[in-house]
Amino acid sequence: MEYYNETWLDLTLDIINTYDPYYKVSERLNTVDQLQELIQKHGMFLDIPPTLEDVSAIRNFRDKIRKQINEASDERLTESLVEFEAKSSFQRTLYPMGKGKFKFVYHQLIGNNDSIADRIIAICAFTLGEQLVNKGRLRLKQCASVPCEEIFVDHSKNGQQRFCSKRCSTRFHVKKHRGS
Repeated sequence: MEYYNETWLDLTLDIINTYDPYYKVSERLNTVDQLQELIQKHGMFLDIPPTLEDVSAIRNFRDKIRKQINEASDERLTESLVEFEAKSSFQRTLYPMGKGKFKFVYHQLIGNNDSIADRIIAICAFTLGEQLVNKGRLRLKQCASVPCEEIFVDHSKNGQQRFCSKRCSTRFHVKKHRGS
């Protein structure tokens, strides 16, 4: 059964990248209004008003997952994603198969009274798991152009993409050329 789509990936990356020291205001998920804007941008959960608790839960998820993506083993990242998925009304389990490969085992849907945070976190955890299964761990990267810390999925043929955008690539190479 297919649950995943590009909207989920866009939402996931937008959530994970709501903190970035490159911007004047590093934290871009402080208020209910900011979360509402993000939800509206992706056309999801428009019928449920977000709360400050949702903002806090999503930020906690984001901070933990960013750290796991950058520092954790495959097993620890898997445990974190499974932990967040377990709170969802649609559940599946992610298992590491070794050498950066993963697989899903799906379970029957349960419940439907989740908060917006629970739903968004589940979608993000599910989507990150899909990326791990389909692309592998090495394709989930952090931008190499300091101070940018955006997380992105490398869709290049050879898996050598280092920057989240052309803007960061240009900034990095200009800085390198100037010797700064």
